[in-house]
Amino acid sequence: MTKEEQNGFSYRITQASPTELIVILYEMAQAYINQAILECSHGNVDEFRQSLKYAGRVINELNRSLDLRYEISLNLMQIYIYVNRAMIRASVSKETNELERCIKMLEKLKSAFAQISSEDTRGPVMENTQQVYAGLTYSKGSLNESVGLESNRGFRV
Repeated sequence: MTKEEQNGFSYRITQASPTELIVILYEMAQAYINQAILECSHGNVDEFRQSLKYAGRVINELNRSLDLRYEISLNLMQIYIYVNRAMIRASVSKETNELERCIKMLEKLKSAFAQISSEDTRGPVMENTQQVYAGLTYSKGSLNESVGLESNRGFRV
């Protein structure tokens, strides 16, 4: 995953509601698994395993966030366990067929949570986060991106 993608995920996390966080975690897991598949196709075994390791961390975070008082949580846990085992098998065998199946499963879960998040009226989980203002300016022959950060970071004197 590129530095820009990581920064994009970081910014989105600071502005996300609880259900949007779940959607972002699914997107992160998919991005890491896609990166692993790409690295495997190029023969980069170490990077392949590193990407799977990061994807496993995301899946484990999804697993830890389950509320086991609900039956659906048990079903989701079984899916997360399956995805983790598939990533372990892929790491050992260096075959990506099962990883592609996992991406499709995560995509279906992501779209379901995206529908739920559109109905979630709660605000962002993180409070007092730094505001980021971004824009594009152009001049003759160039396009410039500018990012302005709020300077007080939540403290006022």
